[in-house]
Amino acid sequence: FVEIKLNFILLIFHCIFYTTTMKSTQYLNKSQTALVKQSWPMITSNNFWTTFYINLFKRNPLYQLQFDRFANVPFEELESNVHFLAHSFRTGFAFNTAIEHLEKPDELHRILMDLGEKHRKFRLTAEHFEAVKDILLCMIEDRIVLTDVPARNILLVEAWKPCITLVIGVIMDSATVTVN
Repeated sequence: FVEIKLNFILLIFHCIFYTTTMKSTQYLNKSQTALVKQSWPMITSNNFWTTFYINLFKRNPLYQLQFDRFANVPFEELESNVHFLAHSFRTGFAFNTAIEHLEKPDELHRILMDLGEKHRKFRLTAEHFEAVKDILLCMIEDRIVLTDVPARNILLVEAWKPCITLVIGVIMDSATVTVN
């Protein structure tokens, strides 16, 4: 009886651990993927990535210090700083690559794991990634052009949530493997 009870407890622990740590490997369904891909150009227009980083740094000023080349550049000068612009462009390129690979889960997972591995040296924590995820979701929601069909607007917002959770989650899992 004790052995059965212990095995049951281990099974429950495994299920809880597996579902919480593997959350980031959940992929989007076809409808969500289509909505994300259709809305991506609209969302990322008009300096999306520079605005993203400025919002991130305003909300979390210490995060800017993680970026040596523009750590002490004032907010109002960031958009003209070549290093800041280059980093913003690289982030946009990485996300664009992720969006392009949504229908190829194995390739997407490999790309995101590699990106996370490159971020390990910065010793980022889950808190850093949660801040990034929160700001991305807020900005995406703000940039979704509302249509006359409220149900579509809701579907669009709801499609982006698992997408951002997936992308940030896999990068975080890989980047924090030795930190947390």
